Amino acid sequence: MKSTGARSRSSVPHSARPELRGVCHVVLRVRRGLPWLRTPRTYRVLERAFRAGKEKHGFALVQFSVQGDHLHLLIEAQSKHALARGMQGLMIRIAKGLNRYWRRRRGSVFAERYFARAVQTAKEIKRALAYVLNNARKHGVWSSPTAPDPFSSGRWYSGWFGGLRDICRPHRAPPVAPARDMYLSMPSFRCLSLTHVPGPRAFEREPLDALFTP
Repeated sequence: MKSTGARSRSSVPHSARPELRGVCHVVLRVRRGLPWLRTPRTYRVLERAFRAGKEKHGFALVQFSVQGDHLHLLIEAQSKHALARGMQGLMIRIAKGLNRYWRRRRGSVFAERYFARAVQTAKEIKRALAYVLNNARKHGVWSSPTAPDPFSSGRWYSGWFGGLRDICRPHRAPPVAPARDMYLSMPSFRCLSLTHVPGPRAFEREPLDALFTP
């Protein structure tokens, strides 16, 4: 029997692949040394990839945020297999678009396998939604009290506390699919505070009331 010590290691454990049917939070990191993702032109490349790959059978991208070297995604998937197939297609679109924009003839874009965590209860889904849409506030790269992060799907999100009256919604088609999960689409559920700053371990220790405006 071959020694397991000879196997290559990844910073993302295989146990991170959830057996799921519903909502999951996905984190996707790019390789070190590649350009910063939070620029207007790079974001447009990503948005086109999101729009083209946001939905396929059993898979839907429902929210996202773009950070300097990683992406946070909220995905609805009917199974582990549907998640894997949907993410594979989305990652290929993103990698091709970025390599073309960066004028790289070839080369991997992503640092590792994506990390995925199933979020199943109402409490977990609320926290995941707040964590993804307000992630730029956590990193200190967005602080406007009146507008969502422009490098996220927040401008298309209709569940901000107070509605969209003071938020400029883009005229172009949304780069995310409509949410089907009961908790993500329930109007009384979605009163997300625009100014909430997720903590470093928001899913484990932040009180639920801190995430949403009463």
